[in-house]
Amino acid sequence: MTPESRDESGDLSPDEAFAILANETRFEIIQTLWELYEPDDPANLVKFSDLYDSDTAVTFSELYDRVGYGDTGNFNYHLEQLTDHFVRRTDAGYELTEAGFEIARAVVAGTVRERPHLDATELDADCPRCDAPVVAHYENHHLIVSCSECRGIWQNATGEAGVLFTFPLPPTGLSGRTPDEAFHATLAFNLNRVQSFISGICPDCSSAVDQSLDICENHDPRDQSGCPDCHRQHLIEVGEVCHQCKSVARGPLSIAILAHPAVAAFYYDHGIEHLFASWETFRHAQSVEEEILETDPLRIRLTVPCENDRLRLTLDETLSVVEAVEETSYVRD
Repeated sequence: MTPESRDESGDLSPDEAFAILANETRFEIIQTLWELYEPDDPANLVKFSDLYDSDTAVTFSELYDRVGYGDTGNFNYHLEQLTDHFVRRTDAGYELTEAGFEIARAVVAGTVRERPHLDATELDADCPRCDAPVVAHYENHHLIVSCSECRGIWQNATGEAGVLFTFPLPPTGLSGRTPDEAFHATLAFNLNRVQSFISGICPDCSSAVDQSLDICENHDPRDQSGCPDCHRQHLIEVGEVCHQCKSVARGPLSIAILAHPAVAAFYYDHGIEHLFASWETFRHAQSVEEEILETDPLRIRLTVPCENDRLRLTLDETLSVVEAVEETSYVRD
C-alpha cells in the first residue's frame, strides 16, 4: 500500500510514515505548524480535549502563505497526506497531532546554532568508588562521565579504561548550562526514563517492554580493575527493550532497585530524602550488596545499607520484591 492509497482511518506502517515524511514540503508544513503553535495559550494547555471554546488551529490560507508553496492544488495534496496521522483538521484549520509534535520535537532536540562540544572537564562531584574527582566530556550526543583515577563501573575489553556512565543527551541539553548543570540534567533526563522502563512502559512510545537479566557466572570484580569476564563491577545487569520503537535501557540491578518505594522509605526513616533521578543514586548503588540465593526458581537478595542499619530485599525472576526486611545496628565487614 502506498501513502497515496492508504486507508486514512487505518494504522500507518513505519514504511508509510517514512515515505510521507521524506518530502520537503510535508516536512516544512510540520515545521510551520510547530512554529505557529503557542504553548502558553489556555486553549493549548489541555490539547485535543475540547475543554476550551477557542480553536487555535492555523487556517489553510495562513499555512499556505507561511510555507510559500507555489501551487495551491499540490500544496493541498501534500497537506492531505499528513492529515489524520501527523496533522489534525479542525473547524478553524490545521494543527499538529501528537505524532506531529513528536517529529518536530525530535528535530528541535537535535538542533542548536553551534555544534555542541565539551572537552574533558572536572566536575564538582566525587567518584562513588574512590572519591577522586569526576570528569565529563560530550561526544556523539552522549555525556561520558569517568573517574580521574579509577576505572569506574564499566571497563573496556582490556580493563585499561572505564566509565561511570555514558548517557545520551540531546544537543539542546548543553545549551545554556554549565558542565556541572549538564551533568545533573543528564542524570535526571535518563534516570527518569529508566524509571519508566522499570515500570514496564517505554518512555518513548508507551509500549510494553521486555525485561532480561545478565548474571555473570564467574564474577570477580578484583577491586578497582573490573571483572575479566563481564568487564563491570556489578554482578547483575538488567536490560529493558521496547521492540515497538527499539528504545533500550541497560544497567546495574543495584541502581534499578533504588527506585523501589521500600528503599525510599528506608532512607527517609534515616533522614535522607532519596531522589532516584540524581547523582546520589549512583553513589548509593556502589554500597548495595548482590547475592544469588537460588537459581531455580531465581531468587536474588540485594542489601541496601544506611548508617548502621540495612534493608534486605528479596527479588524473584520478574524482579518483583517478594520480601523486604530491615535489620538494625549491624557492623559491616
